[in-house]
Amino acid sequence: MAAIFPIQDENRPSRKPFVNWGLVAIDVVVFLFLFFQPFNQYDYFYMYGAIPYDILQGRNLWTLVTHMFFHADLWHIIGNMIFLWVFGDNVEDTFGHVKYLLFYLSGGIFAEFTHIASALISQQMNMGQNLFIPTIGASGAIASVLGAYILLFPHARIKTVVYVIYIISFTSIPAFYYLGFWFIYQVLMGLGTFIGTSSSVAFWAHIGGFVFGLIVVKVVGVEKMRKRHLMHREQPTSIVSAPLVVAPLVDVVVFEDKVTILANMPGLDPRNIKIEVSESLVVISAEYMDLKFYKQIVLPVRVIPRVENALYNNGVLSFSLLRM
Repeated sequence: MAAIFPIQDENRPSRKPFVNWGLVAIDVVVFLFLFFQPFNQYDYFYMYGAIPYDILQGRNLWTLVTHMFFHADLWHIIGNMIFLWVFGDNVEDTFGHVKYLLFYLSGGIFAEFTHIASALISQQMNMGQNLFIPTIGASGAIASVLGAYILLFPHARIKTVVYVIYIISFTSIPAFYYLGFWFIYQVLMGLGTFIGTSSSVAFWAHIGGFVFGLIVVKVVGVEKMRKRHLMHREQPTSIVSAPLVVAPLVDVVVFEDKVTILANMPGLDPRNIKIEVSESLVVISAEYMDLKFYKQIVLPVRVIPRVENALYNNGVLSFSLLRM
């Protein structure tokens, strides 16, 4: 048995994610309310869950929203809330509070319609998906958050716990790979439902939500969605010793006319970041309390020693240098 589960991302939002906290709180309160009810909680699932047949008949359309706040059991809500807690704060930070709430709810609705479409296709193929079983859970809406996150913060690193046959370890994985493999798994399992694989998980809701997040960010534009931080440029200063020096993870991307550099340096004030550039060398440094970031980068091509489009966005520093 193996599992890879996220526990934290290394991005720090610039403002409090009140909406994300509120969504988590509502889900938990609703779950606890039902958990301690003396009667059958499944009655609530049929009242507030989204039943595909009813939606297709134009009935109880409000359940397209309410179904997101009900969960079947403890592991169902724990899994969903951890994903929402880890990835939702940075997406809210980028969208803004109100737009994030609208995005989240719209993603959940889109995901449910994707699930309904898959159920209809499965029924036509005689694979037995039941249009009268209610859909519950926030995973479709959360999947839309994951779709937005992978485009907005592909280089952000996700701290994960890895469980393999009673052995637990911890590692850090770039969001692009972690969420990319997560989506591939959803697609493979979703296709399995069309060949008779039985599952209580609405994989096509996950797929639909994820695609919705991708579409929204692509339509609006990644750069427009990102919250920009104007870098405070200062003259280079001498390097000061510090108790702990960390070399940030750096990506160097070479284009025909420029070189783009991305550095993962979470938790900093943009004004404390310094960039020194020569024709073939870049030095990035910053200090935060007793921690110092320092990286010397030898460039593969010669550049004009002038920083262009410097941004510090949710723990990732990015800037460009024009080639000679």
